[in-house]
Amino acid sequence: MKKTFLIILSTAFLFSCKGEKTKETFYQASNGKIFTSTEYEDIKVKMSKRGEIQEEILSTTVRNDSVIKLFKTTVKEVNPYAEMNNFIGKKLPFENLIDINGNEFKIESLKGKPTLINLWFVNCPPCIEEMPQLNKLKKHYGESVNFLAVTFNNKKKVDDFLLKKTFSFTHIVDAQIEIDKLNNKSYPLNIYLDKDGIIQSYEGFLSKDLAGGKNKELENLL
Repeated sequence: MKKTFLIILSTAFLFSCKGEKTKETFYQASNGKIFTSTEYEDIKVKMSKRGEIQEEILSTTVRNDSVIKLFKTTVKEVNPYAEMNNFIGKKLPFENLIDINGNEFKIESLKGKPTLINLWFVNCPPCIEEMPQLNKLKKHYGESVNFLAVTFNNKKKVDDFLLKKTFSFTHIVDAQIEIDKLNNKSYPLNIYLDKDGIIQSYEGFLSKDLAGGKNKELENLL
């Protein structure tokens, strides 16, 4: 009798353990697609590269062998140029500039005309991609606008680059110290100054909305 009781007790214990088996968790998107926990974490890692993740679990369904979580995960896009907002309405803080010919460049010389300043470097693919557009602007506006290209690269690197690519701006080189004053880490960066040298606006990659070769920002500043 005692032996029978132990067998029954052991069997009950086994069934109990089986019932307490950890349920696997899955994540379901609004379109019905289901992901494992590992797949869902991988998705979040990829999304985090675009900005801040905002995650919301809308509902949880518990089944015999699994847990299904209905999720809504979005990304709050991060503006990589957000530091530039602190400079709107202020003078460009550049002081010690040297042009590609080794001459001192006075920032005061930009006054009297609107100015487009392009921050770039020789190994920056998007910088190179937008150069034809920048050249078109230079050709269209001619002497009515100042066009200044500023880079942390040295004279030799820029000279070698210009042997292969056309970039018709006035070139400032070795400007890392001045660029750092903007706390900028993203390229390209296009900065628009008014006729008094005050920063009015900025954008990263140049807008392709150039009807007739015109640029909205420059048109507003002329």
